[in-house]
Amino acid sequence: MEFDPDYVRANHDGIIIPAANWLIAQRDTGKLASLIERADLPTVLVGIGGQSFTGKIPNLHPNTKRFLHVVSERSHSIAARGTFTAEVLAHNGVKNAVVTGCPSLLWHVKHPASVTRTVPTQPTKVGISGTRHEDFDKDPETGAPVPSIGMALLRLAYSRGFDYIAQTEFDLLRIARGEPASADEPKQVGEFLGEHDPARVTAYLKQHARVFSDVPSWIEYNATRDFIFGMRLHGVISSLLAGTPALLLIHDTRTREMALEAGIPHVETKELEGKPIDVEALAERADFRHFNAVQEKYFKRFTEFFAKNGVATNLPN
Repeated sequence: MEFDPDYVRANHDGIIIPAANWLIAQRDTGKLASLIERADLPTVLVGIGGQSFTGKIPNLHPNTKRFLHVVSERSHSIAARGTFTAEVLAHNGVKNAVVTGCPSLLWHVKHPASVTRTVPTQPTKVGISGTRHEDFDKDPETGAPVPSIGMALLRLAYSRGFDYIAQTEFDLLRIARGEPASADEPKQVGEFLGEHDPARVTAYLKQHARVFSDVPSWIEYNATRDFIFGMRLHGVISSLLAGTPALLLIHDTRTREMALEAGIPHVETKELEGKPIDVEALAERADFRHFNAVQEKYFKRFTEFFAKNGVATNLPN
């Protein structure tokens, strides 16, 4: 994130920063801290999140600690995604955090998300939103193994012909678009799918790999599904925004705190490790009574947060 602090100071009343899971050991937000210092305007930080696979508070980069204090000094409060994030902030001397959750669930603006549909007994239009950890198979701070369930989800999607909703699986997307990085790439993907015919891998991905570059088309697609589940937080949230039953597989503090704060139906990935994944059994656990009941209060947290920080919104009061 970059901006001209002199221009911003001369033309605007404040700065709003939409954040994500920035509170991790290796992230350096020192440049952004310097820009905010130079602009020296009221600053509102929304949706900041901490992430850990083990539950241990990450050892933040000194520049990220400085960023948090620069923002804290220029705001009434900081909007944290959940209680773990609030603990990370407090551990680093930031005392004015409030737990709001993630603002992505405010997408409809005029009304909360609601899911009233039920999953068919034998769902066929299923989307799986996974996370492949082969590129970072250990926690960067502790060295502890991270869940391997992401690979199992991709194999499940392939074996049952379900759609796989990709976000950072660039090899899958290249093959789906007919632009593999090399002639061997479909074969390499086939190796972890248990498929020896690269042509079948290519055919599957061209038909079932999905990726979205804008929220409306993502929501529109989700509305056509019977059930969506997986490890991707916003893969599940975009389904809930479409009114489609979805289940979050929680595997770290980021997904856990959002599931709890927003009332998202969820299952711990450790329950699924080492055994076949029963899609129908997961669908039965997608109960939305609690989720629907808490969404109005979820909106209210944000309206109160913005009001206390002097930001006018078009959210319902």
